[in-house]
Amino acid sequence: MIGIYHITSEFNILVIPDLAISIVSIYMAGDIFLDVSYHVGKSISFSEKYVGLFIVGFAAIVDEIIMSVMAAAENLGTISFGTIQGSNAITLLAFFILIPLYYKSGISKFRVDSYVITVTAVALLIISFYFVKVPYYVGFVTLIIFLFYVIRKVKSSEIESEIVAEEVYPSYFGILAIAVIMFASYNMINSALIVSHILNVNTFISSFFLLGFFGSLPEIMMMSISLRDNRRDVSIGMIAGSTVYKETILFSIIAFIGTLTFRDSFFSLILMVVFSIVLIIYSIIFV
Repeated sequence: MIGIYHITSEFNILVIPDLAISIVSIYMAGDIFLDVSYHVGKSISFSEKYVGLFIVGFAAIVDEIIMSVMAAAENLGTISFGTIQGSNAITLLAFFILIPLYYKSGISKFRVDSYVITVTAVALLIISFYFVKVPYYVGFVTLIIFLFYVIRKVKSSEIESEIVAEEVYPSYFGILAIAVIMFASYNMINSALIVSHILNVNTFISSFFLLGFFGSLPEIMMMSISLRDNRRDVSIGMIAGSTVYKETILFSIIAFIGTLTFRDSFFSLILMVVFSIVLIIYSIIFV
């Protein structure tokens, strides 16, 4: 893995094939994991929507959780927040492009999710006016939003059809697939760090665009695979769930570590507010 090499001022040619192998690994592992998640969802009587929200949505961001927490623990809170914001923005942008083509009949079911994403984005923007270095207790704000979201979903009275699925792979293949996705994503993130070091760009900017892009790849790939399988609600649920999780519970964890900072992030906070409003508009237009 490229992560074992020391970062130098010279470009290491191994970065390119390393990235290619990681991307292929994520796609193949994502395909297996989705098949397993469909079967697991059926065994616990989940609908496609809730498979996407609670199973795939969380699995898709395991790599970002590890990366962000590790960065925060090493006093690199700027990288942690930049990665979260960049990943959310890039994933939502890809989703917006696809909504008119594939999701017009399903997006309205996730209107509450878009409201939660918007409230969180606005709350973070307001908090950024008061703090640059985020105090640990701010994490309770997003934690409360996360708990509200989960409780609201669990107690939802919506009637959803149970997902239809056959067992293609044994359940333990899902765990192996998550491990492959996690290590391949971590590998890509290390490669992105090398590139950002070589380009000598602002820490938040590099984490937003480079780490955010590579961090969003598992979600984008799982979204494309679920579309291929004609499971739109799974992919919408995954996007909604992973976005909420990153904005709320992951933000809280990093805030509690005590190294989170809003430095240089104002444009990303504005962008997330705009994107979340666009998500609400889409959910209202396409009924």
